[in-house]
Amino acid sequence: MECSYFGVCGSCKIYQDGYQSQLNYKINKIEKEFGDISDLEIFSSPPIHYRARAEFRIIHDGNRIHYGMWHRDGSHLIAIDSCPIVSEAIFNYMPKLKEEIAKSPVLSQKLFSVEFLSNRKGDIVVTLIYHRKLDSEWKQEAEKLSNSKISVIGRSRGVKITIGKEYIDEVVEVGEKKYILKHLENSFSQPNPFVNEKMVNWAVEQTEKIEKRDLLIELYCGSGNFTIPLSSKFRRVIATEIAKSGIATAKENIERNGIENIELGRVSSSEFVEAIDGKREFFRLRDMNLKNIDLETLLVDPPRAGLDSTTLEFASRFQNIIYISCNPETLKRDLESLQKTHKIASFALFDQFPYTPHIESGVLLKKVLDS
Repeated sequence: MECSYFGVCGSCKIYQDGYQSQLNYKINKIEKEFGDISDLEIFSSPPIHYRARAEFRIIHDGNRIHYGMWHRDGSHLIAIDSCPIVSEAIFNYMPKLKEEIAKSPVLSQKLFSVEFLSNRKGDIVVTLIYHRKLDSEWKQEAEKLSNSKISVIGRSRGVKITIGKEYIDEVVEVGEKKYILKHLENSFSQPNPFVNEKMVNWAVEQTEKIEKRDLLIELYCGSGNFTIPLSSKFRRVIATEIAKSGIATAKENIERNGIENIELGRVSSSEFVEAIDGKREFFRLRDMNLKNIDLETLLVDPPRAGLDSTTLEFASRFQNIIYISCNPETLKRDLESLQKTHKIASFALFDQFPYTPHIESGVLLKKVLDS
């Protein structure tokens, strides 16, 4: 991939020798951090136009505007005209949007930042964030930006105006099945749909190494990215998420895909442990039978901080753990604890974020010793 802003823009930091070189750097880092991993699986990304989410600050220069990214040293914003890591749909629309906004004082006035969300079909949700109040005049101008493929959202303090949809639908193919997952604007979703699909398929394939598949418990389920495809492999699935928007979207995704064996609860991971252990009762879990269940298989996809001590101890009780990690440092810390009772059965590297040091990993652990 070629980019005019390599070495200046702070987004891409490992770019000097091309895509494969930065992937090799990540492979070497994982092998160094975790020692001799037998059969490390590597899942690469398209080297260009892979990112379905993007955020840019806006730089005002008289009557002109520019997209802005932080300089490599974080000291100031730099003006950019294009960004080849974003999806083709976003890449092609960026200059058109900038031109239309620059022509309209109503759209450009105190515009602070722009966020893009797209899918692989080319649908886009554009969110314009302002440091001023939005009104009917703004809406009238913003409607000119919208069409069958492009939805526009305006945000300012306490105000949200939606023109079109506030979400995109992404198709995730798992084996011969296709799942349609809704991704909501201003909510978390995996930014690289190509690698995400590989991650989900990998997780589903790991279930073939699990003998008993009566129950899957998933913590940090988000909008059901793993939950829904994995539900076909288990008799019963219990999934939890603390974010209200995540749970609401997960419920909708479950209904849209005709899934009937998933039970959702909006609680944190540590609260769910308290409920399982009978220490607290939660109204939001009132319809969920948590008594006398076998802790068979657990899936966790925690934030960069990894698992807290309560959740880590809870995980150690399971026969099988599928751990999706976005931070090798906290993964290593958590595995040092879990390997007292479990052994690593599979290890995968997913290149979700090319040209950056960030690494996504997947680990299957199987219990070898009762604690």
